[in-house]
Amino acid sequence: MALTECANGHLYDDSQYQTCPYCNTGTNQVVFGAGVGKTVGVGAGPAPAAVEIGATVAPASYNRAGRPDSDRDTGKTVAVLQKSFSREPVTGWLVCVEGAEKGKDYRIAAKINSIGRGENMDICIKGDATISRENHARLAYDGKHNDFHLIPAESINSIYINDEPVYVPTRVKEGDIIELGESKFRFIAFCDDTFNWKDGVKGEKEI
Repeated sequence: MALTECANGHLYDDSQYQTCPYCNTGTNQVVFGAGVGKTVGVGAGPAPAAVEIGATVAPASYNRAGRPDSDRDTGKTVAVLQKSFSREPVTGWLVCVEGAEKGKDYRIAAKINSIGRGENMDICIKGDATISRENHARLAYDGKHNDFHLIPAESINSIYINDEPVYVPTRVKEGDIIELGESKFRFIAFCDDTFNWKDGVKGEKEI
């Protein structure tokens, strides 16, 4: 069997295909050896099924290995805990107790959460103009040690935990008050001494 390499680097059997079956051209072609009067859509896959004359087969895109592009590594880093979930699991919340968005809650995911006014922030606080649009601060959940840290980022305004200024990554505990701009937020932990996503339920919380 002689293999031919197309302009896009795909290898295919030229005794079975007139042109590369992997390239996404969106046209029909005759497949020799698949039966007289049968056509398949170019790009329909490495082992296309015969279809009736004139039938349109939706083209598919394949990589050099002959696998669909959906199997290709996107290059995006996946959080450790996210590997077992459809999205990063919730680990806690910030609840606005003072400021423009008083009464609103914000979900803290199992990762390093960016905080700012921008829509692209993990924790988006729109109403307070004294909070930076991007990366005012970061709130990180450490799944290995099951704890949280507030990390200063690019804000020109000071950040506080329980009225104490934060200049370096600082641990946040249940009930702490975090001050960002002119707003204050109470930190509520979901992952704590009694539960985390790695080990599950661990026992009753001490009061």
